[in-house]
Amino acid sequence: MPGRVLCSLFAALLLGTAFSAGATAADVPPRVIPFERYHATAKDQVAAGNLLLGELNCTSCHTADKSLAEHIQKKQAPVLDTVGNRVRPQYLLKFLMDPQTVKPGTSMPNALAGIPEAERKDVVEAIVHFLATTGTTNDVAPLRGGVNRGEQLYHSVGCLACHDPRPAENPPASLPTSIPLGTPSRKYTLPGLTEFVQNPLSIRPGGRMPHLNLNATDARDVASFLLNDLDIAAGLQYSYYPGNFDKLPDFSKLKPKETGEAEGFDLKALKKKGSYGLRFEGVIKVDTDVDYLFLLGSDDGSRLTIDDKVLIDNDGVHPFSQKRKPLKLKAGTHSVVVDFFEKGGDSDLQVMFEAKGKPPQDLASLIAIPEPKEGKPVPEAFVVNQDLAAKGREFFTTLGCASCHSMKVDGKQVAAKPTHVGASLADLKGVGGCLQGESTKSPRYALDTRQQIVLQAALAAAKKPAAELAGKELVDLNLIRFNCIACHTRGELGGVEETRNPHFKSDMPEMGDEGRIPPSLTGAGAKLNEAWIKTVMDQGAKDRPYMFTRMPRFGLKNVESLVSAIQTTDAELIKPVPAVDIPDSDKKFKAIGRQLVGGQGMSCIKCHTFANKQSTGIQALSLTTMTKRLRDDWFHNYLINPQAYRPGTRMPAGWPNGESQLPKILDGNTAKQIRSMWAFLSDGDKAALPSGLVTGAIELIAFDEAIMYRNFIEGAGSRAIGVGYPEKLNLAFDANNLRLAMIWHNGFMDASRHWTGRGVGYEPPLGDNVVKLPDGAPFAVLKSSADAWPTEKPKDIGYQFNGYRLGEKQRPTFLYSFNGIQVEDQPAPIGEAGVFTLERKLAFKVAEGSEVPADLQYRAMVADKIEAADGGFKVNGEWLLKIKSGQQGIVRQSNNKSELLIPIRFENRGANLTIEYDW
Repeated sequence: MPGRVLCSLFAALLLGTAFSAGATAADVPPRVIPFERYHATAKDQVAAGNLLLGELNCTSCHTADKSLAEHIQKKQAPVLDTVGNRVRPQYLLKFLMDPQTVKPGTSMPNALAGIPEAERKDVVEAIVHFLATTGTTNDVAPLRGGVNRGEQLYHSVGCLACHDPRPAENPPASLPTSIPLGTPSRKYTLPGLTEFVQNPLSIRPGGRMPHLNLNATDARDVASFLLNDLDIAAGLQYSYYPGNFDKLPDFSKLKPKETGEAEGFDLKALKKKGSYGLRFEGVIKVDTDVDYLFLLGSDDGSRLTIDDKVLIDNDGVHPFSQKRKPLKLKAGTHSVVVDFFEKGGDSDLQVMFEAKGKPPQDLASLIAIPEPKEGKPVPEAFVVNQDLAAKGREFFTTLGCASCHSMKVDGKQVAAKPTHVGASLADLKGVGGCLQGESTKSPRYALDTRQQIVLQAALAAAKKPAAELAGKELVDLNLIRFNCIACHTRGELGGVEETRNPHFKSDMPEMGDEGRIPPSLTGAGAKLNEAWIKTVMDQGAKDRPYMFTRMPRFGLKNVESLVSAIQTTDAELIKPVPAVDIPDSDKKFKAIGRQLVGGQGMSCIKCHTFANKQSTGIQALSLTTMTKRLRDDWFHNYLINPQAYRPGTRMPAGWPNGESQLPKILDGNTAKQIRSMWAFLSDGDKAALPSGLVTGAIELIAFDEAIMYRNFIEGAGSRAIGVGYPEKLNLAFDANNLRLAMIWHNGFMDASRHWTGRGVGYEPPLGDNVVKLPDGAPFAVLKSSADAWPTEKPKDIGYQFNGYRLGEKQRPTFLYSFNGIQVEDQPAPIGEAGVFTLERKLAFKVAEGSEVPADLQYRAMVADKIEAADGGFKVNGEWLLKIKSGQQGIVRQSNNKSELLIPIRFENRGANLTIEYDW
């Protein structure tokens, strides 16, 4: 019996089909997509051979020199920890006997071909019994509604970049650059395939099957589509009872109007409307004693009964609400009944379970199948023979399976016990053995002549240390290895193949190919910042919602060398940009950027979304993702000349030949204008909405006179009085707490919330650079500088609002009193265009008969940091507050904050205070 490895036990993605007329299955060579597309003509035989050495997992047996680390990246074999839950044992019995016949094109060699057939059958049977100890397969009917959704997903999200289209009937011949799927139902059950499709990197960590970020429902739908040829009876029945219920009736005493098979607890699939009741009945199956947390959510009422005992009662008419309760189930089957009713309006039902350490799953995935319908029969249940399993474990460790496959049993790694160690690549002769498959002691790969020639070339070259890979060579190798170029181009390399092109789609046809074809990677290292490249490779991305094809995740450890290499290679493409002497943190600078992004500037929001707000035109990439993704120098240069970076783009040049079209903004300085946009967008989704983005807005604009807006203003309370000045300075006065609550620049208020519909809720300021002033009582008598500021509500300690008086140009003076002191509070802009500040004059008068306070203080500001500077006080290093009436401000620390207190000194029962806000 050969002491040789069972290489890449499940190295092909799913199942295979025959490839050419006249060829037997055993004649079909391993299908390696990068080789077929880029090395079939073998212009560089050594590079082609090194690629195959990695993709065929040769270095699991034959060690390679360290200099070949980048040239040969081993495609790790599947992890087998829970293979018993995923793959049918009946399939494994056939596959391990003759992999190439069962799955033509597989990269799994026939490692046992040299063993006489009868003896080989015993070895395979033992290994399969061992693998089956890791779990049991559970046949669940493919969801019929899910089949249609899964077909759409399969043909749109990116599966077709590597796989063939799958029409329901008469599938076309496989493309040579496709990994064939064959008939997945021979290998997988619905739960098993769903697990793999949803998280392929946990099973195939090598990254050749990337993670498409499918959620549990999407993965189940795709799996249902791929398994649709297996006709299994649904294990869940439903009964429908039309009626106007206020609570759950006893459905056992009612006659249903309709009964049938349910595809799960999916109300949409049943298409019921109005008021009605439903009862779902089925059986769930668990393989071992297990503690589950059951979750039942519904709108309106629902009830979960297991084994004739009510577990969760969520009855009554109510919006969606969820209840949960734990239950320990014994191994075996358990009856399940879910009752539900809807009393008109919105409806929802979620029946979930949660095992320890795992996310919630739909309870429908545990529904047992009563019997198969006519169609492809379901394999009989596989019963593990523990004696055979023990022998199988020995074979698994001694025949080399554990050299390729990671497998843990009871949390411990199953380690290989090699009885035959392969020679290093440098010591191989390059003839016979695995290459020709003639030896009874070597695995048989069914390599074709092309593959043999390039492997021989690579083995000959391996006798000497390899030259270090770097730059363009390293980038191109990784893009080819992981088939990135099935979707992307980089220079002359790659791109969507003509036969696959129609399957790349978008819901924004106005964007043309930019909306449906993934972007070019030419110059990507000079475009994207390092953190974003790492994020995309490790987590994928969905920043182009209009593009159906998804950017998958490959696992950072697999493509780490690509991240650094693409940046190093493209560094020469980075063009310097003029320095700007205004910091990005400058709020006025950001406000200008906001203006430029909006409808009164460069109108970026006409084509680009902004956070979760749609644009007014096509829905291009969100502006709030720009600084997260891009390098700032690339952003600058791209805005000046988009065509130079993306030929054919619909993006117009906002600064033709580098010249600004808005000379009055930042003196027409292009570099400053673009940098201000970058500074504004650097706030990401927290950035204030640019003007012109919200359709239906009712913007209040002050022209020659001040305008007022009395309503619910966010940050100023329910009795807020907003004031907008023609100078584009604005404020909000809190009439509840008698304080100036906020000041801000530019846009005043959008009245649409309060002037249309029911007018519910608080509206935030429309402009930028919002400064929030201290909450609570504005004045207090402090006997000592160590006294805490009072926390009582102003109304509770004698504050009273007395209205306001309108002066010249409708500018208000706010009137209020406290403890016998009358206050006139008059704010107004001062200065000249472009440098307006807000001056605030407060006049105090003590009423006759009231005591003049000796230690009255005004709390002007509370912030993280306040320090004397520039003739005033710098707040958080950002803006200046000046005292213009002669008082000396005091900065003190209280509750881990800085407070600026200003003493109020009375003469002849009166006092004055003038302060200026320059922000």
